Amino acid sequence: MITSLSDYEMKLVTDSQILLTKNRIIQKVSKLLGSLAEDYKTILHRDCDAIFLNEKEAKIARGENYKGLPYVIMDYPRLFGKVDVFAIRTFFWWGNFFSITLQLSGTYQDAYFSIIEKAVAKNMFQGWFIGCAPGPWEHHFEKENYTPILPEEKAFSSNLSYLKISKKIPLEKWDEVESFLKENFTLLIKVLRA
Repeated sequence: MITSLSDYEMKLVTDSQILLTKNRIIQKVSKLLGSLAEDYKTILHRDCDAIFLNEKEAKIARGENYKGLPYVIMDYPRLFGKVDVFAIRTFFWWGNFFSITLQLSGTYQDAYFSIIEKAVAKNMFQGWFIGCAPGPWEHHFEKENYTPILPEEKAFSSNLSYLKISKKIPLEKWDEVESFLKENFTLLIKVLRA
């Protein structure tokens, strides 16, 4: 026997516009990230002298199931080795937020940790979060994954095998997303080149 649908489920299953609209939104997000990739590249080359000599083009990927919801990710710059990782990830998560994340491990974590620590002490990362989960591949902002960066704490530290700092903007601020992402990408590059 087929399980019955609730009234709300019946309304959704009979409305083809829901998925067509969802697809249009995902296309708009992908287009936005593609445009941001060009802006990021300009910022990187303007503000950064040869940190990323082996940089690759931006990579944009879509998925349907991050914690049950669609998402779009852009990594740029992106240097992923087995241990050494340097990436700035821009992330859209349906129903939740856009975020920008600096993710470092291995030699990149060693090279940039003290620079980021000094920037935190100068309160440059107000409103940002630091990853605290055992692994670096989660993107939600629940307390088991991220904790707020608090510059008044004497010791900014990460005893994990990676360093990940991130900031988010809710989807209700859609019209501010592009400037938010460019501004925070610029901040990351400014800090890293110090």
